[in-house]
Amino acid sequence: MDSFTAGLRSLAQESSSRGGGGASSSSSDGAHLASGRSQMLIRAPPGRVVTLGTCSKLCLLSFSVGVLVGFTLKRRLRRWAAKLLRRLKED
Repeated sequence: MDSFTAGLRSLAQESSSRGGGGASSSSSDGAHLASGRSQMLIRAPPGRVVTLGTCSKLCLLSFSVGVLVGFTLKRRLRRWAAKLLRRLKED
């Protein structure tokens, strides 16, 4: 929680150093902040940022691993069920 509040404070300081907040800032400053915020999902300790690209790569990797594990488990489950049915049929 402290890193979150520190990130908010640094963001507020950056925006105030660019020409004040809210109504007094120009439209180009607002566009720059908006584009910067769209690329920044989580602000960690000051200076460290998780970008949208990094988040996307992590999601793709997690999805791929999930699919691989899912197919492996499905194959193992089918083999286990086939063995169980053979045993039941023999008895």
